[in-house]
Formats: sequence, structure tokens, C-alpha cells
Amino acid sequence: MKKIVLILAAFVVVLIGAVAALIATVNPNQFKPLLVEQVAEQTGYEVVIGGDIEWQFWPSLGFSIAEVAIKNRPGFDEPDLLRLSRAQLSVDVLPLMSQTLQVGEIVLQDPHVFIQTLANGDSNVTPAQTVTPTQPKNVGASAEQQTSSTSSEPASQQDTVSGTWQVSLQGLRVTNASVVIKDDQAGTQTALRDVDLQVGNIATDIWTPLTVSLRGEQDGATFSAQGQGELKLAADPQQSQLRELALNVSAQQGEMTINEANITLDRVALGQAAQLGFNINAQTSELKVETSGNAQVTVAESQDKVTVQGLDMLTQLSGDALPGESLTQELAADIVFDAKQQTLDITEMTSRLNTDKVVIDGKVAIKLADIPQIRFALNTNHIDLDTLLPTDNAAPRQSANESQSGSNDESSPSTQTGSLSQEEPDLRVLKTLDIAGSLAMKGLTVSNVTLGQTRATVAINRGKVDVSELITQAYEGRVVVQGMLDATQTPARYQVSKKARNIAILPLLEDVAQVDLLEGKGNVDINLQGQGLSPYALRQAIQGSAAIFFEDGAINGINLAQMLREAKATLKGEATSNAANDVRKTDFSALTASFTIGNGMARTNDLLLEAPALRVRSEGQTDLLKETLDFDVFTSVVETSKGQGGKDIDELRDVTIPVTVAGTWQSPSYQLDIKQLLSSNKVLEEKARKEAQRGIKKLLGDKADDDKVKEATDKLLNLFQ
Repeated sequence: MKKIVLILAAFVVVLIGAVAALIATVNPNQFKPLLVEQVAEQTGYEVVIGGDIEWQFWPSLGFSIAEVAIKNRPGFDEPDLLRLSRAQLSVDVLPLMSQTLQVGEIVLQDPHVFIQTLANGDSNVTPAQTVTPTQPKNVGASAEQQTSSTSSEPASQQDTVSGTWQVSLQGLRVTNASVVIKDDQAGTQTALRDVDLQVGNIATDIWTPLTVSLRGEQDGATFSAQGQGELKLAADPQQSQLRELALNVSAQQGEMTINEANITLDRVALGQAAQLGFNINAQTSELKVETSGNAQVTVAESQDKVTVQGLDMLTQLSGDALPGESLTQELAADIVFDAKQQTLDITEMTSRLNTDKVVIDGKVAIKLADIPQIRFALNTNHIDLDTLLPTDNAAPRQSANESQSGSNDESSPSTQTGSLSQEEPDLRVLKTLDIAGSLAMKGLTVSNVTLGQTRATVAINRGKVDVSELITQAYEGRVVVQGMLDATQTPARYQVSKKARNIAILPLLEDVAQVDLLEGKGNVDINLQGQGLSPYALRQAIQGSAAIFFEDGAINGINLAQMLREAKATLKGEATSNAANDVRKTDFSALTASFTIGNGMARTNDLLLEAPALRVRSEGQTDLLKETLDFDVFTSVVETSKGQGGKDIDELRDVTIPVTVAGTWQSPSYQLDIKQLLSSNKVLEEKARKEAQRGIKKLLGDKADDDKVKEATDKLLNLFQ
């Protein structure tokens, strides 16, 4: 036993002596020129070693090298492709005797990497073309023969030699690293600073700790990240794995700040499902955002497909600009990204805004391209946008009976045209879209207008919008709309057609304009086209036609029967009734009209109203810009004493009563035209003449038969003509 100890002691002494002799006789700096030459020949890069190469004895044998730089070719913004202040490497000596190469921790201090792509496409990671040294002419064997000779060794022997050595690396530590990636073609630059990386024992099939931290800037954005986890390397790099990965990120760009983003993955391995969790806290100057969620993520072994199953995400928004100062959104979906096909499919999607205020479900498919192709099929509940979006206070409802006859606010028409903006909306975003799909809604309330079941098929293709179908149930009826918008032209061109059937007019007018001008049910056909979408152009440049058919309704604000009674009383010289409780309303069984629209005007010459005792026709126009009315309404009494007016107006059968409708849309006025009434009706004129003669005769007695008095009477009656 004593001899064995002595032998081992002697061996250690010899080994130490050999190492000491190696250190004493070998100066590693003499290998600098060789290293520089070999790197240049093999890579084409120039290497500069500014510091010394030094031996290292503790805790293991190794060496360190200082001030190393790999130079860039001329023409790049920085002189060095790579530089570092110091690198250290050690090797355990004793394991070498058992054909085990145990490399200690590799340490890289202050490494800096600069990668640049010039405007002409040249990159500094592509070395200059190297020149292969010329072989001596008197070579005993060609390279091919040497290769053949080398390869003639038994393959099994080569495999045995390489297979008997075991290699391990105890760790890698990178401190204070930096990376700059600049692309002059794209005009972008990414810079990483304060990069620290530490990896434990680097060997196959064992788990080793991994930590990383860094700061960076990219195109005006700053960010920082810290991460940790465990790494297991495999002989096939694609089979390597990560587990218990945790990443914390913060970033800022302009007014947008990500205060904290925490991401966790229980594992990262090709072909295996990983449990993803995330929590993000961000804010802008006006909005705070908090979102969290989880999902199961799988990356295919072929690395061409990523599947996200069971995504469950909650987002909370808060800020003064939001209705109620807060919004919540819940999202559940399955997502598949196919890298080969460049497609993203979102299925089993359900989105809930403010719990159940807005519920959207369906699917979305995206084809990635220069303009992404988006296809969708979505369904919603009844959405009340008025409770979600801030709106201006609605104008107070005005009853037609509140409009005073003959009143006319002159300031409204004169200022209306000037208040309409001629600025066209910016539709450039439509040129960047390729979207098509269908939307089915259980209902929609917007700007106090309520729609029922609604179905729409819409397409937006590089600036052209096509609404091939929009069908909605509204106000007890049904509306069908088709339209197109071409935003590739300036100003944009549009065309729309609408068919409305059995619409309840009164509740629609009350909701849309807060007026009760008209009652009944009706049909509306509209065909319009124009160019320009500014408020001014929508009224000035619009052209087309419209037709209406209403039945079993009433016009509020005017009582034609009462006007007829007033006309009758006027003809008889009787006092007219102005009772405050008279209802200003005219019933009708049918109301039809067709309008021609153009040059800022809407005109009709065939408006016809059929009332129980009356027939009304009208012609005239409305100014779409000034919102004024200019209509002549002619009322005739039909051969019946029933209905509105009754027997009181039977005496006016075959008499046409003219009424002038003027004023504005919000405040129309109605005026009986007495002069026109008398001048256009011979029967009334004769009755008026007889009444006037009877009154004059009663007043003047026998002098009424005098020729001069008769002449004066005729001149008086001619004033009505």
C-alpha cells in the first residue's frame, strides 16, 4: 500500500513538473500570428489580438485572451464585426487520461457584435473572397490522393476513436454584451445592451439552469427583458427542450408603455403541448390596459405549424374617454398558424364585451400576404351601441303640433349650407384591406335607431367596398339594402339601393329625428348614386330617385278639414274657429309620391294623398342643403259627407283648396292661399261675388243698383283674381 502511495505521489510530482516545464518553456503569445493567419485563411476576416494570451492554473488548467477583435471590411459604420475585452477557457487535465474532455466554464467579457446590411445589399457577415494558398509544385500526392489515403482508414477505426471521447462543458457566461443590427435597406436598427447570459453544465440529456437579461432599442422603442428556465440539449438540436420558462418584459414607445409583461411556459419542446400563461400591464396617456390569460400551445415537429388551443383571455380597459370609464373583454378561441401556407385560422371564437353587452362568436381565416386576406363568419347578440359609446345629447323631441303656422326661422336655412363641411373623409385605409365575410346580428341600436334581426354580406377589396346583401327587420317591417363604394377614386364614388316594406313611420321618425310629422305604414324604394362623402357632397352631388307608398296614416301638424271649414267661413263672411283644442292632424288612407334627386334638390310633381273626405295632390321641392320646404298642396272635397270634416264641408264639393307648405324640415309652416282659392275656383268665385253683392246691397240699399256702384263692386271682386 505504501508503494502505491509513493507511486501516485511520484506521478503527481512528475505531472506538476511537466506542467511547470510547459509554462516555463512555452509562451502562448507566440501562437498569435498563427491564429490570425488561420482565421484569415479559413474565414476571410482580419483578426486583431491586442492583449496577451495567458495561462490559467486554478481551479483548472486553461488560458485567457484579451482585446480580441474581428475587423469589418471598409465601408461599414463600425470598424469591428466582433470584439471582446477578455475570453477564458479551462480544461480539466486528469479526465484527459480517460478520454474525457471536460471543458470548464467559458467566460466572455464585454463582447460587442455589429451587423450591418448596406443599401446595396452588401453585409458585413459575408466575408471578402478568400484566396486559397498555392500548393507547391513538387507535391508527392495530390489533395485528392491524400484525402483518399486518409479516408482509406477503416471506418470502424475512425468511429471508434471519435466515439470513445466524451465531451462536456461546465457552463457559459457572457457578461455586459451588446449587439447592433442595422439594415440600411429597410431603414431600421436594433440595439441590445447590457446582455448577460449564463448557462450551467452544457451536456446532452441533462437539465441545466439558464438565465438571461438585456436592454434594447428599436426604431424609437425601448425595452428590457429578464428570463430564466432550464435547458436540456439533445444530440439532435431540434429535440432540445426548455422547461419552467419565465420571461418578464417592459417596453415603451411614444405614449405607449408596457409596465410589465409576464410570460410563463411549463415546457418548450417540438411536438409537445405547452401550458402558456401571460399577464400584461400597459398604459397610454389616456388609457390603462390589463390583460391576462392562458392557453395550450403546440409547435409541430416540422416547425411549420403552431396550434393554440383553449385560449382564455381577459382584458380590462380603464380611462376617462371610455363610456363608464371602463370596459372588459373576454375572449375564447382556438388558433392555428401554418407557416408553409402562411395562414392563420381562428375558430371556436367567442368574445364578450362588458360581460354580455356585446357577444360575438364565429370564425376568422387570415391569409398572410402584402395585403392580408381576411375572411370571416360572425354572429352577435343584440348590440346597443348607445350604451357603449359616448354620444352627444340628443335634440329634444318636437311635436308637429308645436310648429306654429306661418312661422319660419330665417336663420336656420341661411346658416345651414355654411355649416356643412366639404372635407372628404380619409379612406386610404380601405386600400390596404382585403376583407370579406358575413355578419348575422340579433339586433342593433345606434343613435337611438333600433334594428331587429340583421344579416349582411360585405367585401372590401383594396379600396372597393361591396355590400351585396344587407337585410334587417326594422320598425315592424323589412329593409333590403345593396350598395358599393369605390374609394380608389378621389372623391369616392358610391351607389346604393334600398327597398323598405311595411315600415311603421311614426316610431322611425321619432327615433331618427325626434319628430312626429307622419304616421302610418309604408314602403320606400331608393336608388341613389354620387361622388363625394363630405356632408356637403352627400347633399349637393347625390342623384337618383325615391318613391314612397304609405297607407292608413296621418299627417301631423296640419288639419286640412279644419282649413276647409275656415275657407267656408271666410266665403260666408263668418268668424273662423281658432279653438286651442283643435287637433292639427289629417288622416289618410294612402299617400304616394316619387322624387327626383339632384343638384342638391329633391323634387316631386305627383304627390297624392287620399283621405276619407279629401283628395290632396302636391308638387314642389325641398332644398337638401338649406333644409327648406317649398310645396303647393291642392285639396279637393270628394262626394261624401263621411269621415274627417263631415257635412260641414259638403258644400265645398268640386272645390280645390290650395295650401302652401314652407318653412324648414324641423319647423314646417302651412298657409291657406285665399287669393289662389278664389281665383282658381269659378264656383267659389261666383259664390263670393253673390255674397259681396248681397252685402253691398244691404249696406247701400237702392243705391246698389247704380251702374257706378256695380262697377266699383266688380273692381273689388277682381282683387281676388
